[in-house]
Amino acid sequence: MRGHGVELTFKEVSGLRPFVAAEVDGHPVSLMVHSNAGFRAMVTHDVASLAGLRLAAIERPDYGIEAIGRLGGRGRTSAVATIRVGDDVAADVDVAVFDVPQDEPVDGMLGIGWLRERGAVVDLGRGRLRFDDPPDGGVGLVWDEDWQAYVIVTTVAGRPARLVVSTVAGVVVDTVCAERLGLTCGPIVDRDGGPTGAVVEVRPVETSWSLDLAGRARPVTGAVSWDLYAYADRRRPARDGIDGFLGCELLVREGAVVDFGRGRLTFHR
Repeated sequence: MRGHGVELTFKEVSGLRPFVAAEVDGHPVSLMVHSNAGFRAMVTHDVASLAGLRLAAIERPDYGIEAIGRLGGRGRTSAVATIRVGDDVAADVDVAVFDVPQDEPVDGMLGIGWLRERGAVVDLGRGRLRFDDPPDGGVGLVWDEDWQAYVIVTTVAGRPARLVVSTVAGVVVDTVCAERLGLTCGPIVDRDGGPTGAVVEVRPVETSWSLDLAGRARPVTGAVSWDLYAYADRRRPARDGIDGFLGCELLVREGAVVDFGRGRLTFHR
């Protein structure tokens, strides 16, 4: 029988992000809980070597980054491993292997595949990842097959918005959505880069605004805007696209609980 999970440790790594202590084939690691990462799990090449993982052939030599806008030299491959988080043990997990540039080195990530398959409940308000006692009620989330992510359909000042429920960083608004919602963005404050080498310009959202979540208007602070489709190297659809990410910083502040097994979002506050 699986236990009640493990503590989340929050770190400032390109925004607020939750981590859990875990093991990959018995090797101790700290894995970021990254729900808008469309894989089961990943580790870096260095961690894969330390854990003694048997790597498949390189799938994409042009994947993984050493720095913003500069691709890494080791590409993306995969391995099969056993992942332990607390008392939960998942055998024969397909693990992606590639490099990510973080100021504090990151061992790897638990992505949406692992979160859904293990029925994980991520309680961001109380800092806990567990596998039992899913919360009652809440708002139903929509599964987006293209993005491999859970989406909450909400409104901003009466206008519809579709946001990926993300366990990492802050609120991000797509540039096209920001214009549609009437949100004013400031000058470029940063540039960010995706794993395929794309670089996007980051602007702060200067308009005071809120999101309608679970029957309440919840204020948004510190949001930024960039072109999500350029970042992800995707073609922008004519309709039903992704308008942004509902990130960790807001979810922690509002006491959010994300039930990845059932696809539901509840709030302590």
